[in-house]
This record gives sequence, structure tokens and C-alpha cells, in this order.
Amino acid sequence: MKTARSVSLLLLTALGAGLLGGAPSTAAEPPSTDTAAQATASPEPLFESTVLATSGQGAHTYRIPALDTLSDGTLLAAYDRRNDNSADLPGNLDVMVRRSTDNGRTWTTPQAIADFDGGIGAGDPSMVVDRETGRVFVFYAYGPKGIGFFNSGAGNANDATDSLHADYAYSDDGGVTWTTRRITQDIKDPSWKGMFASSGTGIQLSTGRLVQQYAFRKADGGIWAASAYSDDHGETWRMGSPVGPLMDENKTVELADGRIMLNSRTSSAKTRLVAYSDDGGITYSTPVPDDELIDPTNNAAILRYDATAGGRRPESHWLLFSNTASTTARHNLTVRMSCNDGLTWPTSKVVEAGGTAYSTMTRLADGTFGLLYESGPYQRITFARFDSAWLGADCPTDQGHPKLEARPSVPDGLLTAGGTNTVEVRVTNHGHRASVPGSAALHLPAGWNGDVPQRIPAIPPGATVALRFPVLPPADTPSGEQDITVALKAGATTISTTTPTLVVGRDKALDSTPAHDFDGVSSYTDLTSSLPDVAPLTRGVITARFRTTHAPLAATLLSASDTSAPSTNVTLSLNSGVPHFEARAGGVYSAKLDGTKSLADGRDHTLAVAVTDTGTVLYADGVRIASTTTPSLFGQTPDLDGLWAGRNVDNGGAQWHFAGRIDQISIHRTG
Repeated sequence: MKTARSVSLLLLTALGAGLLGGAPSTAAEPPSTDTAAQATASPEPLFESTVLATSGQGAHTYRIPALDTLSDGTLLAAYDRRNDNSADLPGNLDVMVRRSTDNGRTWTTPQAIADFDGGIGAGDPSMVVDRETGRVFVFYAYGPKGIGFFNSGAGNANDATDSLHADYAYSDDGGVTWTTRRITQDIKDPSWKGMFASSGTGIQLSTGRLVQQYAFRKADGGIWAASAYSDDHGETWRMGSPVGPLMDENKTVELADGRIMLNSRTSSAKTRLVAYSDDGGITYSTPVPDDELIDPTNNAAILRYDATAGGRRPESHWLLFSNTASTTARHNLTVRMSCNDGLTWPTSKVVEAGGTAYSTMTRLADGTFGLLYESGPYQRITFARFDSAWLGADCPTDQGHPKLEARPSVPDGLLTAGGTNTVEVRVTNHGHRASVPGSAALHLPAGWNGDVPQRIPAIPPGATVALRFPVLPPADTPSGEQDITVALKAGATTISTTTPTLVVGRDKALDSTPAHDFDGVSSYTDLTSSLPDVAPLTRGVITARFRTTHAPLAATLLSASDTSAPSTNVTLSLNSGVPHFEARAGGVYSAKLDGTKSLADGRDHTLAVAVTDTGTVLYADGVRIASTTTPSLFGQTPDLDGLWAGRNVDNGGAQWHFAGRIDQISIHRTG
């Protein structure tokens, strides 16, 4: 978790108890002047796009977008022209630039600003614009013949032929003509090996400092990040202290209070890493994951919504972020918005759901936004223009309208009919100021107890409070899903959130408590004696309470199968730690559900599958994580002759033994 979010509060209350929070500051704040971002945004959202380069037309591949807006509104785009193949340096790579003077509707003919012969290449462009002088810089990596990032040698001599170089081209006439310069000796530590400018866009701070991010390899092969900076409009450049390890392409943004946030790709997690600088990019804090910003190890972009907004205006706290929002592949290009300097990211919009990769953003002269990205994912360089109405921007502009989110969950994993349960409601403040106090209540199904309102205190920006409501479903409540609604009011903000919640009744076809450790190799519990009660069920709820010791490729919690047939089974498992449920016959799936987050962390968890007339649903720790409209359980799978906890038997195939402890397996009827 990122350190900026460590100010969470956990408030536990008994039924009917009150929560009182201190009154937030009422210091005056200038109202927002950005009408495009108000809740009453334009009724006609803007989104338009055009293709700037198509792979196979003029070169083998075009990759690595860079984008920025000049002081006069001219828009510049840059990218790699990879002439012979799609690979990174070394190779025959050139840096191309195109200009637009109409916010990206039309563009000039591509112009090569770095084009070499003899096996020399240049690539990975990144732009920085000096708003005071009008000069624009395009940083790129220069690769001598045969030299790329992973075989680059140490040293920092400007004439070295065995290492990558830090080059840039600059223009003082809006990108019409260009002059090149090399700064390897100025910014590279001679002990470092490969080093390249992190492609996309650099920044200029409110102090005038120019900042361009780099990634580099130390002697041990670890990848680190660092900020190159200039305080004299690019006449001289220095390199800040390394931040890492486990970094890669990284971007920076100046926050409302003058700090710099660094946001980096990493191979260490399926999220972004963030770090902060209090000294203009010279040093950074230790990077930590931002769990909200999932990422498949890819380049991304982060942008101040309005860099000209003063630090007391709401807009000064608003950020945009673009990346392929996925943990599995480079697809699902998404733009997100934060209202509180990146503490939370409540707003998001998918740009392109299919294959996509690198992206970068800039604010255009008219207040709309430009996004340059790889689509296909490497078939095209595409420019898109959008406004805040398309994005769905709704950041609060005054303290009386807090932006809150209420998320109910069940800490025990499910609710039990006839027993006292706990429903936890986590309320998050997505605004940039403390929220005003309010109240929350549950609206429960008829006959349930537990709908007494509770007070919500003032919540700091980006923080979360947890309200715990005792809930008592009647003893005759059938197993299945029930809707619970959270009604929240704070100032002028009212929210009503309805969430399906899983309830299990007392009618069980199986109630097993293996309660022992499984070795992941040969141990299991045979439950076949219960199969006559289980096999006919076409509707029901499966629950499993467990904890893992490690995460094999597949770890079976419960499985029923036809042992004489291939791929005929009903199985609840963890696949590389991620929840998975399948029902299939002869390899044909009638249901297949997967979560996205691994539960192989050694802690107690509850998985549940609910099959009702409306479909099949997978729950993890009381939260609905996947669903399908097809009901499929044991009764839809023919000729089942075995039932086990801890393994699956499949006509001679691997048995996928569970590694860890299974405390309980239950199967509930829904009638």
C-alpha cells in the first residue's frame, strides 16, 4: 500500500452506537473556475481520434509515443520509426515528429529528427516544454551499432561506442527545425550500464525546473529510476539520486503542495509503484505499490489536470492517469482521474478494450486533453482527444459536496441465517479536503434486523472509515444472494449503493471440517460418501474456508468428477493463488469463473460459489468477484463418481493437490 493512504481509520460500533468526528476546517477556498469539470458538465461529451502512423506503411513498426503542448497551443507528437523489425535498440530506429495547430485534427508530414545510418539507432522519445522560453526538448536514447539497453556497457564518455547515450533534440521555433545535443557525461554515473529517457512526457515545475525521468541498470542488473533536471532552461543538466530497485519506465507529476509524485512500471508486482520527492526530484521516498493502479508491466502516463491552477484551487489537486488497466496483458487502455493528488482514483473510462500498450497525455490549449497511444497493440500510433465530460469528471469543488464512496462487505465471508453477522461499510473520501460529518444506514430485506443508522465522522482526504453493522437474517432465510443497500448522507451529498450479499441457510447437503494441513503433493479428504446428496443439486452454495502455504499452478479446494472421463468435473480451486470455479463435461465448460487477485498469502480466506436461477456467482471474502448468467452445478455435470477436498481426479491427469489448511467445506441447498 502506498504510504499516503496510511491514515485510514477503523471505527467499530455496536448496534445503535454513534460515531462523532471533529468538524473539518472551514477555511475559504476559491471556487472552481473549470466549468467543464463540474457535475453539470457538457451534455455532449467529446471524444475523437485519428491514426498518426500504421505499422507496415513506410516502416515495419511504429512504437513509443511522446506528446506535449507548446505555449502557443501547437501540439507535438513523436514516436519511434522501427524500420526493419519491431525490436528495441539496437537496430535501425529513427525518431519522428509531427505537428498539429488545430488540437490534433490534422497533422504535418512526419519529420525525422534523429535518423542515422550504419546500424546506429535512436528511440524512446520523451518531450519536455519550457513554458518560459518556449523551447521544446525531445529526449531519446542513442544506440551505437549493436548496443541496446541490456548489453550497454558502463562509463559515461560522450564518444563511447559500447554504451547507450543520453541525447536530445531541441527546437526554438515550435518544432519546425531541430538541434541535437548529447549529455551522457553530464548526467550518467560511470558505474551505470544501460540508461534511457523514460518515454512519453517530462514536466516543468512551478519553480521553472525542467525534469526528465530516466531508467538505468546498475552493475548487478537491477533497474532504477532517477530524475535529470535543469534550473537554467536546459543549458546544464544534473541527475538526481537513484530510486529503486525494481523500477522501469517512470513518470512524474507536480502535486498541489509542490511535491513530486513518481509513478513507475515494475516487474515486482501487478500494480504501479509510487514515490515522492520534497526537493524537486533530487531524492525520493522508498517506492510503494498503489493497489488501485493495476498494471501488466507497461509504460503509462500521469498528468496534472491543470498545471496553471493555483495551489488553493480544487483543480490543483486533480490528476489524470492512463495505462492498460489489467494484471494479465497489455489491453484495456483506461484513463483515470484523481481528485486528491493521487490518493484515490475513483473515476475511470476505457479508451480501447482491446490490445493496447504505451500511452502519454497532455492538456491542450482549449482545456481538452490529448492521448497518444499504441493500439493493436503495436499496429498503430493513435491520437485521441477527449474532454472531462467524456471522462465523467465529478471532483468536488466545495466542502459541502464531498465525494464519498460506500462499499459494503462481509468480513466473515458470508452471512449466516439465524445468526448475528457483521456487515462492514467502508466509506472513502475521494475529495481533496476533509469531508463534513454525515450518517449511513443499511436498508435490509424484509424481516431482517440491523438497520439502525450510524454517524460518519469527518474523513481526511483519501482516507477510509469502516462502519460495522450487526445484521440478523431470519433463521428461515434460504441460501443465495440478497441485496443490501447502503444509504449515505454528508452535507449535500447523498449516496445509495445496492450490493448483492451471500447468505447461507441451515439446509446443508455437505458439512465437512477437514481441519488439517494438506501437503500439496498427495494429501486429500475423501468426501465421496456424501456424493448421493450432492450430485443431484442444480442450485446451491459451495463455501470453503482455508489458508495457503504456497501457490501451485492449480490447488483444488473441492472437486467432484467422473474419474473415467477426461475433463468432466465441478471444481473450486486456486489457480496460481487466484480463485477459480469451473463446471465442465468432456472439456466443454458450462461455467468458468476467475478472480483477479491472489489469495495465496497465508491468511484465512473464504471462497463461495452461489448457483441460482439467475446464474453462477463467485465470492471471495464476502465480495462478489465474478459471475455468469448460466446456472451450473453438480446436477448439470453427468456421471460424477467421486468427491474430494484437496484434490481433483481426472482420468489419469494431474490431481492438483491443495497446499495449506482447509478448515471447512460446505454445500448448502437453496430450496
